[in-house]
Amino acid sequence: MDEVADRKSRLGRSALLSAAAVLLLAGLALRAIESAGSRLSFSPAAGSDGVKEVSIRARSWGFTPGVIHVDPGDTVRFLVSSDDIKHGFAINELGFNLQLAPGREVRSPDIRVDLPPGKYTIHCSTFCGLGHSTMKASLVVGDASPATASRIPWLASLFTLAAAGAFTVLAARRRP
Repeated sequence: MDEVADRKSRLGRSALLSAAAVLLLAGLALRAIESAGSRLSFSPAAGSDGVKEVSIRARSWGFTPGVIHVDPGDTVRFLVSSDDIKHGFAINELGFNLQLAPGREVRSPDIRVDLPPGKYTIHCSTFCGLGHSTMKASLVVGDASPATASRIPWLASLFTLAAAGAFTVLAARRRP
């Protein structure tokens, strides 16, 4: 009997430590992703014509910079190039879509950013492979702080992992 109890105890501790490690790693990954996004941001300065020019590079499967900051009412011109294959560069809320070819810079028309403060998705509009659906960047208009809603999926994932760990521990304790 003592051997069975000892085995259950070790299995329970092992499952608990595994769940704690997964939660810790998920938290560290979340922190790294959030800090990486803020390091790859860009706030353009207006040129002599009052238009803010933003240079962007597209590659499989992302844009550099990943975050572009502008103020409401700014006029912006995007200079976008692809490093590898055909991509698209679209911001639906501004109503434009650029088609990119490898090695060519595409210049957008001057676009007035008449959007309320917030975070808007920039996405690739030309299928470019398996990572196409994750090829995104952000246009931040005004002083848009991270919304609590943007963290809800991460928190839900962490709670799911914690529940899975707890289930594993409970299941291990019930086995004879």
